[in-house]
Amino acid sequence: MIGSITPYLTLLGAWLLQVFCFQYLVMGNGWLLPTFHLYGLILLPLTLSPLALLLICGLTGALLDLTTMGGGVFTSSAMLMGACIPAVNRILIPREGYETMEQGTLQSHGFQWFSSRALLLLLAHNLWMFSLEAGRWGLMVEGWGKALTSAFFTWGLFLMASYISQSKRRKR
Repeated sequence: MIGSITPYLTLLGAWLLQVFCFQYLVMGNGWLLPTFHLYGLILLPLTLSPLALLLICGLTGALLDLTTMGGGVFTSSAMLMGACIPAVNRILIPREGYETMEQGTLQSHGFQWFSSRALLLLLAHNLWMFSLEAGRWGLMVEGWGKALTSAFFTWGLFLMASYISQSKRRKR
């Protein structure tokens, strides 16, 4: 029972960290913007239906917009990421497929699979979000640069969180 609740508790924890710790943390003149709430979305079960993914992503983005006065930017970006998750999962599916309620963690699929999936989804989210924030074509190139650097920065945060949260096996 607790295994089926864990991804949703992780999502709640990542969202709370985003709201209370990372939301107003902008480094490098806006070139390093952490979007840590996406960690919870990336760790949702891999076999979750596309409709459930869109609902969860939309709710997560909407709640973030409400608490931070984002104006819909987070909702729109999270919905795009939710739409991309099934496609990315199909591209990266292992030969034996995914098991029910399996999470896309670093520990279960390895560094290369986790990094590929996280970076693809972060890039989709951040490119859309920074394009919306740019608002006009003249600012788009700088916005895309910020999207790339922020995606790699957030990916580094995801790796650190994954290594910190991995369970250590006891040796006898």
